[in-house]
Parts: sequence; C-alpha cells; structure tokens
Amino acid sequence: MTILHVITGAPGAGKSTLLRHVAAYPFGTVDFDELPGPDGRLLGVDITSASASAVWPAYNTLWVKIASMMLRAGGPVLVLCPLTPGEWASAAAGAVDAPRTTWAHLDCADADRRARLAARGWGPDRIEEAIEDAGELRGVVNRQFTTTGRSPADVAAAVAEWIADGPGPGPVRGAAGRGGPGSRARASGPRG
Repeated sequence: MTILHVITGAPGAGKSTLLRHVAAYPFGTVDFDELPGPDGRLLGVDITSASASAVWPAYNTLWVKIASMMLRAGGPVLVLCPLTPGEWASAAAGAVDAPRTTWAHLDCADADRRARLAARGWGPDRIEEAIEDAGELRGVVNRQFTTTGRSPADVAAAVAEWIADGPGPGPVRGAAGRGGPGSRARASGPRG
C-alpha cells in the first residue's frame, strides 16, 4: 500500500492556504476542515466545539478511513490535519486497512500566527492556545515546512518534492496527544 503523507499544523500555520496551492500537483490532498460546513457542523454536530469532544475520536477515525479509500487509487495522498501522530495512531487502531504514514509539520513564526489568527477575529486567549499547540507540535514531528518568509507556491513546491521523494527515515519524535480533532484553539471555535 502507498504511504500516506500527513502534514500537521496548529491553527494559523497555513494549512488551508497550502491546500489551494498543492492542487496543481499530481497527488490527492484533503484537509480535516473540508468536511464540516462553514458553521463547523457535520451531521448536525458542531464538530469544532469543545462540547463535541465525545465524538472527536470517531471523527478522527473517519479521516483514517477516508485516507485509506483515497490510497486505493494507487497514487500519493496528502492529508492536512491538526492531529499529532499519536492521535492519528489512536484513530487508526483496529482499522482493517489503516495506511502507513509519514509526517511533516507546517509551522510559522509565533508573530505571524498571532497576526493571522487576529485577522480571523480570534481573541487573545484562543491565540495563545494556538501558540501553545504550535510549541507542542514542534517537539513531535521532525520534518518541518515553514510558511514564514515563503510564498505559498514555494511551500507547495517543497511539499510536492517531499511527497515525490517518498517517505524518509522515522519522522516522528514522539506520540503526544492533545485531544480532539484539532487543537484546543480549534476545538473552541472556528477552524484552525
């Protein structure tokens, strides 16, 4: 089975922007934020709300299944998500055809993250939670792509090169978990 490429990132890292720019490359790409509607709802549940934390494990498992189905086509697949490798592994536990994964981390300078999230209307407390989540992710995944000081097209090209080169040596430093289908910051409101 083809290796699944997963890029994690805290809110404000640039996952949604990256999604638009990798569309020109010959691999399938999906983002965890694509299933819920603009109001954060999926099947009548606001999946982005902390009150939905009981269904987050099922949401994560749904994404493992979606990625597995996409890989059946035989080509490379990239999933953009806010999970840690440990959270993904928990979601994949027991899945019949859970894909093997290789990981990277999309990041940016904290000052850039603050500015991006403030532009989305996030308050100081939520922004600081996102900064904390970013700090945690920096200690979990070895391979990193920064969006600070780089155009989205340049980041997309670097990601495409990583995918074309195939999986590298063990990209995961740890298997820490932060909880739901996203960071604390995403779980308490609009998407990350």
